[in-house]
Amino acid sequence: MISQILEDDLMRLSCVYNISLDDTERNLYVDNFNLPPGYNTGVIRVLLALPTNYPESPPGVGSSRVFVPSMLRYNNKVPKDFHRDVGPPGWSWWCYESIAWNSSSDDLITFFELLRAHMTKPPTRG
Repeated sequence: MISQILEDDLMRLSCVYNISLDDTERNLYVDNFNLPPGYNTGVIRVLLALPTNYPESPPGVGSSRVFVPSMLRYNNKVPKDFHRDVGPPGWSWWCYESIAWNSSSDDLITFFELLRAHMTKPPTRG
């Protein structure tokens, strides 16, 4: 069962994106996430493993991983924070070591804006 805070944040996020939860209510799918320029596609679906103690723990850090489609490239290169085929089939882990997160004021919209900022002009490998 999801907390009231998470339920409220999901409601606000649904005003910005098409979202869905899996049957466990721990994996959030966000459709039509607009990428910054330079990627091989303009819009993707994002999978976020929600932290069990949201919002105290920030999304996308530690065991709460964020996944993007495995085919994603930036300027025809693999982003440094992108770990291919780590996650469900067809998905790759976009690694965060930490993010600026204030559990009393930030929400899922904040997280997805931080993700977009982090994906802007990312360092690449090779």
